[in-house]
Amino acid sequence: MKLEINEKNEIISYLKCGGVDGINFTEFDGMVPDDFEKNFKPSFYMLKDELIIENPNYAEPEPPEVNPTNEQQILMQQAKTIAQMQQILMQQNKDIAKLKGANA
Repeated sequence: MKLEINEKNEIISYLKCGGVDGINFTEFDGMVPDDFEKNFKPSFYMLKDELIIENPNYAEPEPPEVNPTNEQQILMQQAKTIAQMQQILMQQNKDIAKLKGANA
């Protein structure tokens, strides 16, 4: 097995066979925890004293903050304006229908 390890000895990725150009992998021939593949997440495991162990300092990464771009904000405002205009038009059509019914 090949392990990609960061400066904190956290396992970032692994390969069971083969290789990837541009990534420095460490060969590992030791025991692998039974649930390693099932539970693997970058930094969840680390290499310590030639053993793969759960990282005691692991913390779930926080999801990135997503902010709409200027274009998306403009499109959202336009959609809101169109919805408001449609409501006004529907109300006007109801009012016109009432007026026509009153004159008949």
